[in-house]
Amino acid sequence: MKESRSFLAVSVAIVIGGTLMGSILRGDARSAVVAAGLVVLVTQLPLHFLLKRWRERNDRFMAAIVVGFFVRIAVLAAAVVVLVVPGRVAGAPFLLSLGGFMVGILIVEAVLESRRLRNRSTSAVEAQAS
Repeated sequence: MKESRSFLAVSVAIVIGGTLMGSILRGDARSAVVAAGLVVLVTQLPLHFLLKRWRERNDRFMAAIVVGFFVRIAVLAAAVVVLVVPGRVAGAPFLLSLGGFMVGILIVEAVLESRRLRNRSTSAVEAQAS
């Protein structure tokens, strides 16, 4: 549960920080950064929680990684089709922001997952020693 709250807090902080940095941009570029942040929060946070149980199971860990990868690619493609192609947002700032936010959140997810696995293995070793 603690990892979930940490993931949520750090992910939101990444998007808010990136959006604040993007506030120095003008007009269309600024709204593109905000749109990218919203797309990432609306899609990646639920994806994390939906795949959480799969990542915790050894027999589904790789499936969770593969599904997460393909959903991220689908989100990127859908965002381009829905927002960039019709000209609703400026393309370059949107894609750069979206990619940056996705990579940042993905790194946070990997770090927290690594920490969880390390803690679990340490607990297992301590239990065997007892």
